[in-house]
Amino acid sequence: MYYATFSLTCRFWSAIFSLHMIRFPKNIKAILFRCRVRYLRPLAVTLVLVAVIGAGVAWSEYQTNWFARRLGAFLLSTNALRPASGALWNDIQAQVRTQQAIDTADLLPVPRAGLPDAVIRSRFEGSRVPESGVPGYVAIYKIPLPGVDLNTRPLGDVIASLRVYRQGLAIVKALYLPDVHFHAEVRKQIDYLYAQVGDIEVVAPDSLGVVDPDSLKAAVFLEFATTVIPDLRQREKDALIDAYENGEIAQIFLYRDLGRFRGELFREGSQVPVVFEIEASAVSEIVE
Repeated sequence: MYYATFSLTCRFWSAIFSLHMIRFPKNIKAILFRCRVRYLRPLAVTLVLVAVIGAGVAWSEYQTNWFARRLGAFLLSTNALRPASGALWNDIQAQVRTQQAIDTADLLPVPRAGLPDAVIRSRFEGSRVPESGVPGYVAIYKIPLPGVDLNTRPLGDVIASLRVYRQGLAIVKALYLPDVHFHAEVRKQIDYLYAQVGDIEVVAPDSLGVVDPDSLKAAVFLEFATTVIPDLRQREKDALIDAYENGEIAQIFLYRDLGRFRGELFREGSQVPVVFEIEASAVSEIVE
């Protein structure tokens, strides 16, 4: 059977080749050419129409995504009927299980070991404006949870609270307390020293005149402040860190101002904020 088919094919192409080798009269050639054109013209028109229609469909799909949406809806409707197998499906299932494990709607036991007491007793939340890029405003605040057992809190809530808590702790460790914050303490210590030694009368030679007591006190204040303020600043900063770790700081606010951030820190039970400054680069690194 195969040999017979092959033989007929060879004879057909031999006949066609022979026709090309035959010299037909001009009138017969003209007739053959007209017949060829007659049959090729509809084919060419059909190809042009198919190309135009195809281009129109492609442009319409690019503008509207009609076919893609219909295909997506069909695949979604038949999703349950397709077998759940393959490496891609396994990866998707693994991601779904991971998300469910940290979903805030799931109640999972959380070990207390390693968590700060402030996170155990409270929820820390934060916000920033804008949501991405260099922030212009940052807020971190603590919400007490009296009587709430850590093991009944959603795992996702504990993880988010711990992340915000660490951001606030990093801000407290990086803040800078300005000198004016300690001026009242410096004056108090100077007044105490003056009270211990009594009134000081300063007399200079006639050529220099008498030194004004107020000017002398201002000079003493400047010298005393230069020596004492660094130690006061470090002690106050250590106290703020301890207060934050113990959950005694309720709110921290930052706002951008002339290349750096200014901030306010509120202790629990106090309406007077602790004013501080912090570098913009440090804030960007902490909240990103």
